[in-house]
Amino acid sequence: MKTFQRMHLGGRRQQGISLLVVLILLVVMSILGVAVMRSSSMQERMAANLRDRSLATQAAETALAAGQTYLNANTKWRSTTPTAATCTNEGVCPTFTDTGSATWVTGPTVGGANGVPQTTTDYWIEYLGENQTVMETGGVIPSSETVTLGPMFRITARSRAVGRAAVTLQTDVIYRFQRL
Repeated sequence: MKTFQRMHLGGRRQQGISLLVVLILLVVMSILGVAVMRSSSMQERMAANLRDRSLATQAAETALAAGQTYLNANTKWRSTTPTAATCTNEGVCPTFTDTGSATWVTGPTVGGANGVPQTTTDYWIEYLGENQTVMETGGVIPSSETVTLGPMFRITARSRAVGRAAVTLQTDVIYRFQRL
């Protein structure tokens, strides 16, 4: 009879320990679940920010292309030096114009369909001077040079949308002309 009592008491002790082990495992699984959810949420936000930045960069590149198209279509800038008046009226500014005083030309509006947010773009063009060949060759113009010196411009473009990423890009445009 004593043997039976001992077995019965041992069974009760095991039932209490199994409850404790299950509770510990439940807490550990809950902590892992919360960690995975936070990680997924962070990755989703990072992906959304990357998409937003990419769309803003593409919009700024569109504004750069619009500035280059403007320069190529208006050949007067190949022989005319910009002034403060042209900076205000046409967005083509003299050398070393402060970006705060430059007049931004409205560029193309990008997006607005298929889930892409509408983004406004603008640009301004700065005249950098001439003599790029002198700069490229360290001050020496080879006698066999068949290209005349031409003007250089820097186009600064930006894209902006309310509550979205803002991107500013620059590119240089250098004109060279064939000697006759």
